[in-house]
Amino acid sequence: MRPFVLLTLVTTALVAAPLPLSNKEIALMLRTGYSSDAVLAEITKRRLLEPLDETTKKSLLDFGASRQLIGAMESKLYLVSSTEADEAKRREIEIAESRAAQVEQDRQQNALMQSRAAASRGRVATPVTNQTPILETLKTKLMRCHDGSISRGDGSELEKKKLIALYYSAHWCGPCRRFTPQLVDYYNRVSQAHPEFEIIFVSFDRSHFAWESYVQETRMPWLAVDFDQIGALSDLKKMGGDSIPSLLVLDEAGHIIVSSYNGDQYVGPQNVLARLDKIFASNGGGQLAQAP
Repeated sequence: MRPFVLLTLVTTALVAAPLPLSNKEIALMLRTGYSSDAVLAEITKRRLLEPLDETTKKSLLDFGASRQLIGAMESKLYLVSSTEADEAKRREIEIAESRAAQVEQDRQQNALMQSRAAASRGRVATPVTNQTPILETLKTKLMRCHDGSISRGDGSELEKKKLIALYYSAHWCGPCRRFTPQLVDYYNRVSQAHPEFEIIFVSFDRSHFAWESYVQETRMPWLAVDFDQIGALSDLKKMGGDSIPSLLVLDEAGHIIVSSYNGDQYVGPQNVLARLDKIFASNGGGQLAQAP
């Protein structure tokens, strides 16, 4: 069995059973719009990692927690034992270590890919894949994001799109959270004038809850790959490189136009926005060309 496959299986096994909810996670759920009933249902399934302290109680009440939710947390009915809490913390460490190993392997493989792309840059756009085009693969795995809501796509979202930006980001990433509002403003500014342009969020989040919270908090106005299907798209995640936030822009045929990398050097997503502006200004719906 290949090391990457083995590592993926280990990671899947580690995260198969959901970890108990921390007070911080519950506060975040309420702050991002979850109802008290929805939070209580999640507590019933996952239980609580720690007792409710007075400071957290005040915060939860400020976020609209119901008396029923506060009562359930104070009753300690759902509180895991100290042994289970220690086990949950151990699993968190194992998951983090497993992910770090996977990120390092992805970094090495991406460095090779970027090296090959750099060698061919200036001659011909680099094909994303020589098998099923990545955009065709994504059509059945897309979610629509709008004003904090998330709904299932129907496969038509990429029709007539000539520029598709893959946005690699995560809620836990501080630079990502700083850049995402800028990208939202940019998308809202150019999307009406350039309906041929679209963005797809490719999450590096560690849970479905974190992915959903990130979409809702930032009110992402674009498409997203269904978090529950990202695990089967390892090649897609490798394309984004080993640093986030990362933007990778494809044309309608799935060729790389611009990215957050110059060869194997990370130059950041702002570089991509500047080059996109040049493309929009110089092509105006005509034949796309790689920006200088």
